[in-house]
Amino acid sequence: MNYKLLFLLLLCINIESVSYSQVVRDSLLGKSNSELIEGFKKIKNKKVKESYIKAYIKNGKINKDTFSIIDGYTNLSDLYANEEKGINYADSIILLTKNNPNSIYPANGYMLKGERYFFGQKKIKLALDNYLIANKYSERYRSKEINFGSNHIIGILKDKIGYFEEAIQIHQKNIRLVEKEFDESIQSLFMTSSIQAIAFTYKNLGKLDSALYYNDLGMEKALKMNHKSLINHLLLNEGVIHYHNFKLKSSTKAIKESLEYFEKINDKPNMAEGYFYLAKIYDRQQEKVQSLQYLKQVDSIFIETQDLPPDTREAYEILISHYNRINKPDTQLVYLKRLISLDSILSSNKSYVSKNLKNKYDIPKLIKQKEILIGKLKNDKVNLKYISIIISIILIFIIFGLYRRQNSLKKRFNAIIIKEDENLEVQKILSEKTERLDVPKNISNEISQRLQLFEKNQEFTDNKLTLSSLAILFKTNSTYLSKTINYYHDKSFTNYINDLRIEYALKKLKNDHSFRKYTISAIAQESGFKSAETFSKLFKKKNGIYPSYFIKRMKKQPNNDFD
Repeated sequence: MNYKLLFLLLLCINIESVSYSQVVRDSLLGKSNSELIEGFKKIKNKKVKESYIKAYIKNGKINKDTFSIIDGYTNLSDLYANEEKGINYADSIILLTKNNPNSIYPANGYMLKGERYFFGQKKIKLALDNYLIANKYSERYRSKEINFGSNHIIGILKDKIGYFEEAIQIHQKNIRLVEKEFDESIQSLFMTSSIQAIAFTYKNLGKLDSALYYNDLGMEKALKMNHKSLINHLLLNEGVIHYHNFKLKSSTKAIKESLEYFEKINDKPNMAEGYFYLAKIYDRQQEKVQSLQYLKQVDSIFIETQDLPPDTREAYEILISHYNRINKPDTQLVYLKRLISLDSILSSNKSYVSKNLKNKYDIPKLIKQKEILIGKLKNDKVNLKYISIIISIILIFIIFGLYRRQNSLKKRFNAIIIKEDENLEVQKILSEKTERLDVPKNISNEISQRLQLFEKNQEFTDNKLTLSSLAILFKTNSTYLSKTINYYHDKSFTNYINDLRIEYALKKLKNDHSFRKYTISAIAQESGFKSAETFSKLFKKKNGIYPSYFIKRMKKQPNNDFD
């Protein structure tokens, strides 16, 4: 290669580019702000757009118009939203306004910087730091819009680390703020954003009826505004809800429709979520090739962004299992390393976000509430002695509440220890039923007998078990099997299987010392669950305590085997 020629060529290109940029800037001198903004909106070339806004900023500096300068930096930050420049321009706003804070700035600069880190660079820790600063300014200078925005993102982050109930409370508080403080002209947008966030969190919490209610409510409002972003976020959430409700056709339609939008704007996190659930849908439909393709698309997004939504990590578990099944250890190892890397990132983010939200968001709010209480008492000229008494009483109630909670957990643990193993056999319920079963008696009897063997042999620990696959094994149809289970056990097939799995896990944890050394994820898998989250949630629902607490208490027992 002729490096001298290449150097000269690059030098000429650079000189020409600089000259052109200078010509553009020179031609903009003397233009009014309205002309510059109009030109900025019309022109597509990013560099030329930047020149227009820099000229706009220069006019602002000449005229000592701080608002125009800030507006210019905001436009430049938006122009370079996914680049380091976008953060630098947000910093320019902060530096310009930090010494003279008001209800908008520098809080808005920190919000902008948080957005660049959160949505552009996927740097959750840095994003959180800036959102917390913006939230602090919004509280101090009573900025309702920034208070809403920072709380909205903090609610999303609480959802991301599993603090679902707290996330819902934040979004519901935001709705009350919008109803009380915001002009009608902007109420709908802010309200719908909060409704969409609540629908998303209820879905993650597993409360699908509530999730669908809020999702439909949000969709109705988003369609009236014709807000494309909200419509497609709600559409994707609707698709995931339909998947969990086994409405696979509706789920596929909604997810694919939303993906057209997210692919167009290159929204990687939502693309990953869409691909993951399409993979799950095709897997349920036994279309393994298509399922595998979508899982690999999830993987490619992780390679590019080094981040994924927490619920999509299962993609790697499925890929690892697949390549283990077809005996490709090299490929299996590749995906295992990726899963370890993803878990490390998710764990690090969760730890940082949890710690900082507690120290810089939750505790300051409690302190502020305490200060308000003390202030009110002082205003009423209440003696300091009584203030101390009230605070002491509050502390006593808090300590008593914590004691009661610990005592309640211990009682639940002891109740589990002394509880006899549940007998889920069909024969126990046979004599108690009086209503008619809409299944031929000889078939229902045969299914009942098969279910007893099924429970005895612990076949429910197969995590690929479905109603259809069990019906095939029993040589019957899904309808007869479902009706028989529902009739004799008063529960759906899913609840019946989950109860068996929880009871199996509980019995092993009580009686098997080595089983208690397993991780929660390993216990879940051994019991037939595909994820540790689902197992923990169902264990808590059935027993009143989480499995981690049960294991911890078991280890403290003097004789921790209960045969």
